[in-house]
Order: sequence, then C-alpha cells, then structure tokens
Amino acid sequence: MDKQSSENHIKVLKKFRDVCSSQLDIGALTELDDAIEALAKALDHRQNDTDALAQMDRVLQVLAKAVTLVTNLSDFM
Repeated sequence: MDKQSSENHIKVLKKFRDVCSSQLDIGALTELDDAIEALAKALDHRQNDTDALAQMDRVLQVLAKAVTLVTNLSDFM
C-alpha cells in the first residue's frame, strides 16, 4: 500500500469515527482506533506485502462491523 493511500484511509477512518462515534459502542470504537493507529504506524515503517494485506483486511473488517452497527435498522424496530 502506498503512502498516499494509507494517508487517505486514515483520514476517512477518522472522519467516520468522528461522525458515527455516538452510534458505535465502546468495542467498535476501540477497534476502529486500533486500526487507525496500526495504519499510522505502517506509514512510518515499510511492510512486506503480506503484512500490508493483513492490515488492510483488518481495517476492512472493522469498517464492515462499524457500518453494520450504524446501519442496522432491525435494532430500531
């Protein structure tokens, strides 16, 4: 993953966290913060392709969980 992509991902995750923080539980917020921190650390250190893919997979899993929690309409019915 290149530096520009990582910086963009971090910005998007932070914005998502700020916008949706009131709708997420503490576990989801903690996972999101951990994913943001891991991406920020990855910017400082070169990773091999396997580590970068594993990190991106983790970020996508956290995003999927957060989006599911925010948009789950069955909780409101």
